[in-house]
Amino acid sequence: MVTNFEIVEKTINDVRVIKVVGELDALVAPKLKERMSKLIETDAVNFIIDFEELVHINSLAMGILRGKLRTVKGIGGDIKLIKLNDHIKTIFEMVGLDEVFEIYETEEEALANF
Repeated sequence: MVTNFEIVEKTINDVRVIKVVGELDALVAPKLKERMSKLIETDAVNFIIDFEELVHINSLAMGILRGKLRTVKGIGGDIKLIKLNDHIKTIFEMVGLDEVFEIYETEEEALANF
Protein backbone atom coordinates (compact mmCIF):
# COMPACT_ATOMS: atom_id res chain seq x y z
CA MET A 1 0.00 0.00 0.00
CA VAL A 2 1.35 3.42 -0.95
CA THR A 3 0.70 6.20 1.51
CA ASN A 4 0.77 9.85 0.52
CA PHE A 5 2.73 11.58 3.27
CA GLU A 6 5.23 14.40 3.55
CA ILE A 7 6.67 16.59 6.29
CA VAL A 8 7.64 20.16 5.38
CA GLU A 9 9.54 22.16 7.99
CA LYS A 10 10.54 25.72 8.66
CA THR A 11 11.63 27.73 11.67
CA ILE A 12 10.19 31.08 12.72
CA ASN A 13 12.14 32.62 15.62
CA ASP A 14 12.45 29.67 18.03
CA VAL A 15 9.31 27.90 16.83
CA ARG A 16 9.55 24.86 14.56
CA VAL A 17 6.65 24.78 12.08
CA ILE A 18 5.90 21.31 10.75
CA LYS A 19 3.43 21.00 7.89
CA VAL A 20 1.97 17.52 7.61
CA VAL A 21 0.82 16.67 4.10
CA GLY A 22 -1.33 13.67 3.19
CA GLU A 23 -2.35 10.84 5.48
CA LEU A 24 -1.01 10.52 9.01
CA ASP A 25 -1.70 6.86 9.72
CA ALA A 26 -0.01 3.90 11.42
CA LEU A 27 2.46 3.49 8.55
CA VAL A 28 3.84 7.02 8.65
CA ALA A 29 3.07 8.36 12.15
CA PRO A 30 6.35 6.89 13.47
CA LYS A 31 8.21 9.09 10.93
CA LEU A 32 6.66 12.19 12.52
CA LYS A 33 7.50 10.86 15.99
CA GLU A 34 11.11 10.22 14.98
CA ARG A 35 11.48 13.66 13.37
CA MET A 36 10.05 15.46 16.39
CA SER A 37 12.27 13.42 18.73
CA LYS A 38 15.35 14.46 16.74
CA LEU A 39 14.27 18.12 16.86
CA ILE A 40 13.68 17.93 20.62
CA GLU A 41 17.19 16.45 21.02
CA THR A 42 18.52 19.61 19.31
CA ASP A 43 16.69 21.77 21.88
CA ALA A 44 13.59 22.55 19.83
CA VAL A 45 10.75 22.82 22.35
CA ASN A 46 8.10 24.95 20.63
CA PHE A 47 6.21 23.52 17.68
CA ILE A 48 3.35 24.44 15.38
CA ILE A 49 1.84 21.52 13.50
CA ASP A 50 0.14 22.72 10.32
CA PHE A 51 -2.67 20.39 9.23
CA GLU A 52 -3.82 22.43 6.22
CA GLU A 53 -2.97 19.60 3.79
CA LEU A 54 -3.70 16.69 6.13
CA VAL A 55 -6.47 14.46 4.81
CA HIS A 56 -6.49 11.69 7.43
CA ILE A 57 -5.22 11.06 10.95
CA ASN A 58 -5.56 7.90 13.01
CA SER A 59 -5.47 7.17 16.73
CA LEU A 60 -1.80 6.14 16.73
CA ALA A 61 -0.82 9.51 15.25
CA MET A 62 -2.98 11.36 17.77
CA GLY A 63 -1.35 9.40 20.58
CA ILE A 64 2.09 10.30 19.28
CA LEU A 65 1.16 13.99 19.17
CA ARG A 66 -0.20 13.83 22.71
CA GLY A 67 2.97 12.10 23.90
CA LYS A 68 5.16 14.72 22.26
CA LEU A 69 3.05 17.47 23.82
CA ARG A 70 3.66 15.92 27.25
CA THR A 71 7.40 15.72 26.48
CA VAL A 72 7.82 19.33 25.36
CA LYS A 73 5.63 20.74 28.14
CA GLY A 74 7.91 18.90 30.57
CA ILE A 75 10.87 20.90 29.26
CA GLY A 76 9.10 24.26 29.01
CA GLY A 77 7.77 24.04 25.45
CA ASP A 78 4.44 23.64 23.70
CA ILE A 79 2.79 22.29 20.56
CA LYS A 80 0.05 24.31 18.88
CA LEU A 81 -2.07 23.05 15.99
CA ILE A 82 -3.26 25.12 13.05
CA LYS A 83 -5.52 24.88 10.01
CA LEU A 84 -7.51 21.76 10.96
CA ASN A 85 -10.17 21.01 8.36
CA ASP A 86 -13.68 20.17 9.59
CA HIS A 87 -13.10 16.41 9.38
CA ILE A 88 -9.87 16.50 11.42
CA LYS A 89 -11.34 19.00 13.88
CA THR A 90 -14.33 16.70 14.46
CA ILE A 91 -12.01 13.76 15.17
CA PHE A 92 -10.05 15.84 17.69
CA GLU A 93 -13.30 16.91 19.37
CA MET A 94 -14.62 13.33 19.52
CA VAL A 95 -11.55 12.10 21.39
CA GLY A 96 -11.17 15.23 23.53
CA LEU A 97 -7.87 16.39 22.09
CA ASP A 98 -9.37 19.80 21.34
CA GLU A 99 -9.20 20.28 25.13
CA VAL A 100 -5.54 19.20 25.25
CA PHE A 101 -4.09 21.15 22.34
CA GLU A 102 -4.38 24.83 21.56
CA ILE A 103 -5.88 25.01 18.06
CA TYR A 104 -5.64 28.11 15.87
CA GLU A 105 -6.79 29.10 12.42
CA THR A 106 -3.53 30.73 11.32
CA GLU A 107 0.20 30.46 11.87
CA GLU A 108 0.28 34.09 13.03
CA GLU A 109 -2.29 33.43 15.78
CA ALA A 110 -0.36 30.42 17.01
CA LEU A 111 2.96 32.28 16.99
CA ALA A 112 1.43 35.14 18.97
CA ASN A 113 0.39 32.71 21.70
CA PHE A 114 3.81 31.31 22.54
